[in-house]
Amino acid sequence: MSKRYCIIIEVKQAHIKEYIEIHKQPWQQMLEAIRDAGIKDEIIYFHKNQSIIFMECDDFEYSNVKLRATEICKKWDEKLVPWFEDVDVAFPEKIFDLNQQLDGELLDY
Repeated sequence: MSKRYCIIIEVKQAHIKEYIEIHKQPWQQMLEAIRDAGIKDEIIYFHKNQSIIFMECDDFEYSNVKLRATEICKKWDEKLVPWFEDVDVAFPEKIFDLNQQLDGELLDY
């Protein structure tokens, strides 16, 4: 069963333009690595200095470990991680889900 995740990363002011541009024109190999890691969907919004990432996969930890082990992701991270305010990413608390709550239960994914 797929689960949905929301991740927030704060980007340093000096690198916002670069961060947005690289995501508008990502490396093809990176796109393939994301898909091959088991990530079924990923959407990124940007607001102020925050990258707001919505991701769907069966198991986040598994997909993240598999993706991070690829050479292309190591190159991607080497380039982008210095642009982040903090290397720790935030997983905000989900407080509303229309369909889950209509079904009677708010789940954490």
